Amino acid sequence: MLQGAITCSINQQQNGDNMKMKNWTLNTNKVRAWAENQEPCDNLQAVLLSLTLGDNANSDDLRSTYWTAIRSIGSTMEGFPAARRGRESTLTEEQELVLATVEESVANAYAQIPTEHHDMLLAVIVPHGRTGGVYADFGALVASAKKSAHNYMVSAMKDNRWDGLTTDSNGVPQIAPRPTKADTEAEEEE
Repeated sequence: MLQGAITCSINQQQNGDNMKMKNWTLNTNKVRAWAENQEPCDNLQAVLLSLTLGDNANSDDLRSTYWTAIRSIGSTMEGFPAARRGRESTLTEEQELVLATVEESVANAYAQIPTEHHDMLLAVIVPHGRTGGVYADFGALVASAKKSAHNYMVSAMKDNRWDGLTTDSNGVPQIAPRPTKADTEAEEEE
């Protein structure tokens, strides 16, 4: 059976299906990272089963069918990762997985905050910049924190302060901090 799966995988790569497989891997890795922090339920089991079936599918069409099911079921669940839109990412699959895992860890950290503290946080933590107003609910605050974490990690990679892969044993990215204003001014004076 394993030999058949290897042969099937090799045939798919030779036929040019590896791009579809790359998308499957990228999208499902985000779902797997999200699923690790979810409470067990029937919908989660259905998503996990569809992931397994899609991993073992022998055609792009079948994988697409399973992905449609995963998206449909997942859309009813809080925090389910949305598919990427727009240009193809310049990040490697490994970097995408690290970012997705860190983002889900950030959301999980916020999920640990007791509900009775949510109103306090929503009253004093507000959207940055010209957006104004307040977050509509705690989910919006968490989504903003995930986006902020994502943007900081991508910025760190662009600035060569992080390779997008290095984390400690707890999954915390090992990012060199941005230079302080004092450091920048001292460099300009030299």
